[in-house]
Amino acid sequence: MIKVTDVAYARFRAPDLDKMEAFLKDFGLERSARTVNRLYMRACGPDHHVHITELGEPAFLGMAFHAASEEDLHTLSQSAAASDVEESDEPGGGKRVRLTDPSGFLVEAVYGMEELPEIPVRNAFGINTGDDAPRKGKFVRLDPGPAQCLRLGHVVIGVKDFDESNAFYKGHFGFLDSDVCFEGDKDNIMLSFNRVDRGDEYVDHHTLLTAPTGTPELGHIAFEVQDVNAIHVGHEHLVSKGYDHSWGIGRHILGAQIFDYWFDPFGHRIEHWTDGDLLNADSPTGVHPYGARFSTQWGVTEESRR
Repeated sequence: MIKVTDVAYARFRAPDLDKMEAFLKDFGLERSARTVNRLYMRACGPDHHVHITELGEPAFLGMAFHAASEEDLHTLSQSAAASDVEESDEPGGGKRVRLTDPSGFLVEAVYGMEELPEIPVRNAFGINTGDDAPRKGKFVRLDPGPAQCLRLGHVVIGVKDFDESNAFYKGHFGFLDSDVCFEGDKDNIMLSFNRVDRGDEYVDHHTLLTAPTGTPELGHIAFEVQDVNAIHVGHEHLVSKGYDHSWGIGRHILGAQIFDYWFDPFGHRIEHWTDGDLLNADSPTGVHPYGARFSTQWGVTEESRR
């Protein structure tokens, strides 16, 4: 087992790279590289890319996680499920180990990818609250346009067998349970919000969520944006472009993110989020009945969108 530090990128397939690139630009990503058969998109952060689209029939192929060191890649490669350590032949370079999870998704651990200069963030204002007002003498005047994505934050997948998948991801990548849901007996865990283990350092509430759908499928991928202003500005921009909205705007209960979900042109759900909970290795695991209403504190609920 190694302890990955974060999600690196998600990998898709689509029949029209121009159409996918246009949507992702409107969603708040920028192109970092493109070949005849592949499109690489970046966020504002330094990662060379956070989204890959390969030419072909629409599909979610899998995801990659950042390893803490090249030594960790060699450790992971000793697993019977893993490839040898390889030099990446894709833009951004670096090294990787490839695995296939129990549902058939490609999972990569990567290290040493090229970093790019960060992209300045527009509309970055402090937010005044009732007891804390950092924004003094500065007016909020928001420029319209895409909500710039800061980074890829998490991936949600439906899996064939929850126990098998849960053991695979925790056993290879060192994930911790932030919140779990049970059915019947409390030991019968059916769903897990997984965070990375960086010791005392606080990290996102979840980097990976696995749910027992019985059929392998993508739930969504999620990109962090600057704040609630970016959520709304991005929402209005995507509405003006005529894209297919999925769910939101609202605030989750587990994880607490303010969210807004959309569909890309090929039916994959993709989320803007901000202001999520942060936990460290000492944070306790929340335990909840499976099927309980835990998705929305305010905004559009799961029930109302059906």
